[in-house]
Amino acid sequence: MTDLRDRVKALIPGVLEDLSRLVAIPSVSSMPDHHGDVQATAEAVAQYARDLGCPDVRIIAEGGQPAVIARFPAPEGAPTVCLYAHHDVQPTGDRALWTSDPFQATRRDGRLYGRGVVDDKAGIAVHLAALRAFDGKPPVGVTLFVEGEEEVGSPTL
Repeated sequence: MTDLRDRVKALIPGVLEDLSRLVAIPSVSSMPDHHGDVQATAEAVAQYARDLGCPDVRIIAEGGQPAVIARFPAPEGAPTVCLYAHHDVQPTGDRALWTSDPFQATRRDGRLYGRGVVDDKAGIAVHLAALRAFDGKPPVGVTLFVEGEEEVGSPTL
């Protein structure tokens, strides 16, 4: 277990960089002007999965905002788990009320702030960290499902 903990700990700086890159994309699914950004976030997530060597990465956008489905095959006899997150975010509201740019991950007092840092681009970053800890070959099958319309009720889920 210590080996795995050490690997995860070593990955944290890169995970935070990835999270910051995702936060920089204003993927507001409820605003038509940002639908291109929602697509860009899906493409970024898909590329992260490809970079891990995932053999089956798809962006699905049938009737709604894009979702990423990445399948890491299970070793013989191992089960498959689904890791879920979403890459869309809520609108910022009045940007003048923000202490910093909402689409720039900003560190303050040991915390990271920005739109989507927690809900739910951090979920994506955590899933990627887990997959990286196993060099893209987890001990179980993994289906990574990251959708782009959770913030509008996931109508095409």
